[in-house]
Amino acid sequence: MRNERKLRIVPIFLLGSESFIGEDKGEQDAKSDVIVKRLGLNNELKFLVRKEEEILEINIHDVDGFVIFPYCFERFSPLIYLAETKLPLIIFSEEETFCYALDTYEYLSDHENVQIVFTQRELEAQIKVLNAAKWLKETKICLFDAGEWKLNGAAWLKNPIFSGKVNTQNIDKEKFFETYKNVDKTLAEALAKKWVKAAQKVLEPSFEDVVKSARVYVAMKAVMNEMKANVAYVLWCGQFTKELETKMCFALAKLADDGIPVGCWRGESLLPLLILHIVSRKPVFICEMFTLHGRTITLRHCFAPSTIGSYKYVLRRWRNMTGTVTGYCQLPKGDVTLVNCGIGDKLVVVRGRVVDCKDLEGDNCRMTVWVKLVNKDDVRKFQGREFAMVYGDYTEEVKQVGKKLGLKTIL
Repeated sequence: MRNERKLRIVPIFLLGSESFIGEDKGEQDAKSDVIVKRLGLNNELKFLVRKEEEILEINIHDVDGFVIFPYCFERFSPLIYLAETKLPLIIFSEEETFCYALDTYEYLSDHENVQIVFTQRELEAQIKVLNAAKWLKETKICLFDAGEWKLNGAAWLKNPIFSGKVNTQNIDKEKFFETYKNVDKTLAEALAKKWVKAAQKVLEPSFEDVVKSARVYVAMKAVMNEMKANVAYVLWCGQFTKELETKMCFALAKLADDGIPVGCWRGESLLPLLILHIVSRKPVFICEMFTLHGRTITLRHCFAPSTIGSYKYVLRRWRNMTGTVTGYCQLPKGDVTLVNCGIGDKLVVVRGRVVDCKDLEGDNCRMTVWVKLVNKDDVRKFQGREFAMVYGDYTEEVKQVGKKLGLKTIL
């Protein structure tokens, strides 16, 4: 997996000739060190400005944003140049520096990348959003797909995967099958034994069926590691069923249990998955819309991270297909955030509450979840059928990340 580069945020202290933290350079340096440390910023990147021309010496290479500390009444025209780099500028105001912060914001406020915050908590929230947007732009997604995107399927080619909104790389399908065939038998059997032991119970699948799922899991991880990818997405798993002689569902669930963002279906759930993963750092349930009754919707899918709830999974086959494995997870009741984006130019964020979860048996997805929406009219906002769901309220975080990505957020 590829390591995430730490966000580089440069603290800039506007000191001028008469500073709020004193005029002695040693005192200014010491006091600014304390402030930077308290706010969790990088002291090595700190920049003290006493004369406006010093701003022109700031190196913006490999920088993700700036936090401005206005500690004097002077105005610094070169800050306008800094704002025009389009890099995020966060003006930090405390009680004693409120007037300085407003004065600085006044001549920079016509830039959308400039904002003002008033508390440490607000600053931390904004940095979290910057980190999320950066991760979304840089993370590599291992796309399990043969890459046959023909124009006769144009109606399917309008989602974020095909429009280049996310950084995907297709696998070599034949190489993946070869990796699957060559998975060490002892390793696969050991994993299968571990998974069977951890299950609440096993219904239809045989031990050999579970071993096949373990081989899929090991092969997928190997391909991701070679690609240095952080995310796995399967674009229509049916294209792999014949060669694997199984479905990929339980392997996907176990990858998700490892903390890897994992999705499967037609691609419209990928962007919602990524956003909810990075803002919540919780397991995400990828699902499709099924039914609507009043303001209660049902969502369903054939795999879910078992880490969502405190219940052990039940090993079942995929729908009615012999030789396949998936795990039924009893998703808990609770408040959730749902994100839906359709073709990826708009972002719909709604809140609801999981009121039930069942295995409908037969030719149905294993998990069907009933969610009662907070607002009945939210269904009119939906842009498509695929969703991502996470427990908790992350409405504001999703909105802020969507804004950074240039998406129109519909609340």
